[in-house]
Amino acid sequence: MSIKAPPFILSFERLFIESYERLGQKEQRTIDKAVKLLAQNPRHPSLKVHKAKGIKAKYPSEGGNSVFIAYASKELSLTFEYGPEPGMISFRNCGFHDVCEAKI
Repeated sequence: MSIKAPPFILSFERLFIESYERLGQKEQRTIDKAVKLLAQNPRHPSLKVHKAKGIKAKYPSEGGNSVFIAYASKELSLTFEYGPEPGMISFRNCGFHDVCEAKI
């Protein structure tokens, strides 16, 4: 039997919003699509989600102690962690890979 979990409640850190606003419309649409997909299924294979190395979560009680990186496209990524409440995803940053992953 397969049970579908409800989508996650989303939270956006200030850095994510500021980075998002600096992107062009095309890049924003790509990030939007990845955020929606991640909210529905954080393990979707197209997102290539993996743990960020050496970065500790702000909300360790809810999602372990890990921060994750997901790829929105070949050029764009976003970082997130689980929390601060159960059933939530907190987005930390987004943008072009080198910039986004430098400021997790």
